[in-house]
Amino acid sequence: MNTLDLTKTGGFPFTQDMLDWIQQNGLGVMNMLGAKLLPDGLTNTPNTPVGLVGINPGDTVIYKAGYLWYNNEILHFPVDIDTSGLPALSPGSGLVYGFSIQEMDTPVSYFDGTVHNTKISRTVTIVTGADTLTASFIPLTTTIYYFDNGLREIVETHIPISVSSITGDIYYRKNYLNNTLQVRGLLSIPASVINPPSVITLATLPVAYRPISQSGLFTGYYRYVSSYLTDVSGIDFIRNVHMELQTNGSLNILPILAAGVYSIMFNTIIPLD
Repeated sequence: MNTLDLTKTGGFPFTQDMLDWIQQNGLGVMNMLGAKLLPDGLTNTPNTPVGLVGINPGDTVIYKAGYLWYNNEILHFPVDIDTSGLPALSPGSGLVYGFSIQEMDTPVSYFDGTVHNTKISRTVTIVTGADTLTASFIPLTTTIYYFDNGLREIVETHIPISVSSITGDIYYRKNYLNNTLQVRGLLSIPASVINPPSVITLATLPVAYRPISQSGLFTGYYRYVSSYLTDVSGIDFIRNVHMELQTNGSLNILPILAAGVYSIMFNTIIPLD
């Protein structure tokens, strides 16, 4: 990275041009880091928000202090905000909660006696506004990629499943630090799903969430009793169901031929490289 050698004597010329050079160096590094956090295909989209703020999803959402990268700028989110303490939204008002960019100018006295608003602080808070993405307001309804300190997505992506009579929910999120994907879910599979059993594609994941060299193989587990399966009777045990994430993003399952409806659950980490 660019540096200044401040070991030389003679009076370093801290001119406005030099200060701007220092500032632009820092901004360039931070913008590069912010863009790198975006999924593939969005790295050249400067108005896609990346949140380095903590978030606790639920009925009451708490946004922890951190930073937001938006429109090629790093913005400080200085204090925790609990959405339960915000003004209630009136039905039909068209208003939503969102990140509002606030700017505060601080005057600086120059050597010639003039005073200018030179120190500019830009921070983020949460307010209500129209459900429209602008240069100064980011609705929380906007797709915002949240990461914790380990560069892991905080909010999971949810896929409701209804394919070939298979129903349920799948959730996934990526850890950018070690390039792995967490996939979890719960599915209900009817006895008549398919006979003979063959591979069924449940969903297709975006490019940034696909393994690049080989399929990610994992297993769903379910517990059944007596006559649930055609090839087993009279015992109670756990059996696994083959699942995979292919390099083209297809999330597949190979159901077991069963005598009745059964459910499977899974929670696995898949290396993406």
